[in-house]
Amino acid sequence: MNEIQFVHKREPDWQRLHMLTAKADVSPKQLTPDEIKEFVRLYKRVSADLALARTKSTNLELIEFLNDLCGRAYGTIYRPRSRGIRKSLGDGLATIAITFRKHFRFIFASFLIFVASGFFSYGSMQFKPETRPYFISPGDEANFDAWKTGKFDERSFEDSAGMSGFYASNNPRVSLIAGSSAAVTFGVASVYILYMTGAQFGALAHELTGVGHVGHLFISVSPHGVTELSGIFVAGGTGLLMGWTLLFPGRRRRGEALLAAGKDAIVLLATGVLMMYIAAPIEGFFSFNPRVPDTAKIAFASASAVCWFLFWYGFGRDREEAEQESAEALSAYY
Repeated sequence: MNEIQFVHKREPDWQRLHMLTAKADVSPKQLTPDEIKEFVRLYKRVSADLALARTKSTNLELIEFLNDLCGRAYGTIYRPRSRGIRKSLGDGLATIAITFRKHFRFIFASFLIFVASGFFSYGSMQFKPETRPYFISPGDEANFDAWKTGKFDERSFEDSAGMSGFYASNNPRVSLIAGSSAAVTFGVASVYILYMTGAQFGALAHELTGVGHVGHLFISVSPHGVTELSGIFVAGGTGLLMGWTLLFPGRRRRGEALLAAGKDAIVLLATGVLMMYIAAPIEGFFSFNPRVPDTAKIAFASASAVCWFLFWYGFGRDREEAEQESAEALSAYY
């Protein structure tokens, strides 16, 4: 191969491909339809030049130049398409729903701990009144007395906004503690937080039953409670997942098992915190607003429950089924 003639003949195409690649690096949309066709044609030609240079030439600088040019052009052609905000959001929500279904047993166990704790405190106070101080601290008395009135004070917009901010800062912290503390307590801290939360709710329900306002409690809590309590159960389930993984790592080392479970745990914990933020303005502006009729609160809570159920049950099913089919095919292959 006459290298000088080869370079002299082919160099214009190399320079042209270099220019189009630099233009496409800014944005592929910078190229016109004709330039895109030219780009692909030149890439094929320069790839052939690279193959020829590698077999016929000992000029390492020339080979390196053509290899770099082809590599840049290849990256431009096969650059993954950027995902829009809508697609990214959909993928994120699908990941949340799939992870929820994958570890539903831990989330359901979290729910059962909360409910059992509520019944336990309610029953203890009902049949052994002397246990009341164990479930209601002196600091809770004022709050319980306010609930016993069966009504809420009027709130201004500023007051509601302030309370929403308080709920948004306090409630997510509880979820974070419930989920993140499991790794160092083998899940015991998560169980304890779920127990304390459920027991306090059961104690409040018992106190309000005695004055005929237990219905007021459930109606008032339900609008934000559907989301907030679900967030607590998800965060608690995260703790139970981590605790179970530490106690029963299977054939893997505990560190490896914890690392594998940690990916899903992060998704669940972030979901629990996000649900707390969603519930905060509902609690601040709607649930405890005396101007909102009970029927509206019940309707809102019912609609929220249906929406969350449909999301948890159905969102991302197509992707989940595709992933399962791929895993089954890979397992059958090996």
